[in-house]
Amino acid sequence: MVNTGKPSKACATCKKRRIKCDLLTPACSQCTRSGWTCSGFPSEADINFRNQTDMVRRNTMAKASRQMGSKSSSPHGTGVRSLSPSTVDRATSFFIQQYVLTFASGSDLTPLRGIHEYLPGLLRSEHSAFGLLGTTIAAAGLAAMSNAGNATAWRPEAFRMYGKAIRQLQEALQDPIQSVSDQTLAAVMLMGTFEIIVSADINSMKAFSHHTVAAATCIEVRGPGQFRSEASFKLFIQMRRIIVMTSHQLQEPIPYAMTRWSRWAEQAQSDTQGPANRFAEINEILASARAELKYQGITDPDMVAARLLPIDEILKNWAQTLPQSWTYKSYRAIGPCGIPSSGYNMQYDIYSDPWIACVWNSYRNVRLLIHESIIAATLKYGTEEQKANLQSSAKVLVDMANGICHSVAYHLGHRWCDGDIGGARKLEISGGAPSPGGFLLLWPLFFSGMLRTTLKEQRQWVAKTIRQMGVQMGLQLAMSMAKLLEEKPLSFSHNDTFFLGEWHPN
Repeated sequence: MVNTGKPSKACATCKKRRIKCDLLTPACSQCTRSGWTCSGFPSEADINFRNQTDMVRRNTMAKASRQMGSKSSSPHGTGVRSLSPSTVDRATSFFIQQYVLTFASGSDLTPLRGIHEYLPGLLRSEHSAFGLLGTTIAAAGLAAMSNAGNATAWRPEAFRMYGKAIRQLQEALQDPIQSVSDQTLAAVMLMGTFEIIVSADINSMKAFSHHTVAAATCIEVRGPGQFRSEASFKLFIQMRRIIVMTSHQLQEPIPYAMTRWSRWAEQAQSDTQGPANRFAEINEILASARAELKYQGITDPDMVAARLLPIDEILKNWAQTLPQSWTYKSYRAIGPCGIPSSGYNMQYDIYSDPWIACVWNSYRNVRLLIHESIIAATLKYGTEEQKANLQSSAKVLVDMANGICHSVAYHLGHRWCDGDIGGARKLEISGGAPSPGGFLLLWPLFFSGMLRTTLKEQRQWVAKTIRQMGVQMGLQLAMSMAKLLEEKPLSFSHNDTFFLGEWHPN
């Protein structure tokens, strides 16, 4: 379910009759003259996504065939040896360790809210050990193991398993029960994760977003009764976060359907969800404003600021009125000989759980987006007086980037040693445990590193941290990000960042 190019924007009637549509609203000229009913035109977001299951299957199998190449036959005419059950189990365990489970500090092994935490339960309830979800997780885990251990022999096998998962998905979508199951929805979302594990191209995030939109279609089909299980609700919360990011990337309004889904989910929500729901509402306002800038071609600095700064004030008020459970504590860290190893891990922030830390970084990201847009428009089109007043926006970039950097230690599972020294604490990695929080941290940290206000030393620290995450998690996308930060002077407007979208005043 990936994007294969930009299809026709014509109305359905003109497309069916294969005639040119002039795209006039509310009805095109061709339909008006002929007395036909004009169905109107799809939005930019609608035409960007189509069901491409067959094409994904063909591309995946072709890629797997190329990679398996010389291994497809032997002097004795034998075929490729199938993976042993133990290897499949190892791949599944690797994915669970690196991308799912996040543990509390100390001896408390209760999984916290984070990402993919619902997968173990869904796996246990799947009727077959080789079902759609199990196959998808094993494929992603095997690809990650291949990257982490530089075991290239496993890579074609990962693609083979991914191709099998796509065939299983096709069958599941034809079944009235499987098509609306939690396992099917989770598998569709994980196919996007597979894309960014195996791809060295930073634009694989686009494929990830396309799979997410496909999963959104599943949410719509499943209807209001789907939130009866905890897993269903957690799937929705994760997908809502990604849809918000996708809408910002495409510079499209957040689909109204998401507001309807949020109402469906209200009965399953706890009181702690209130701030997240409000944050989603603010993002809807921001996405609409940015879409307006894009479609109206607005680049005047005063007009850009007039659209975006009021939303920035709403965001600041949101952060200042959060309940106590959403606040984080800041500490000074001491390194070897009592001296921090760098200025960017001198402070670290501790949150109550990874999900809240993720929402905080999403807050920082959208404020970065607002002020980077204002700065870019002013530098391109502003007067000298307007340019002289950019200090406040530049300060926001610095503060938000530092906040993201201060969350690194928490996301990567660092814990403090016993005892304080003058209010400072020594950090250490907790028992060499995996750090699936890195998956939540990846994009915010990358954004913080590519800002125009980010110093070279800080950018290098960010690149080093992202590279370490990529090696541990077997995440090829992280390797690509680190390389870009090391080699290129990036900004939000750079094509490789895929964040500001089509409109940018540069």
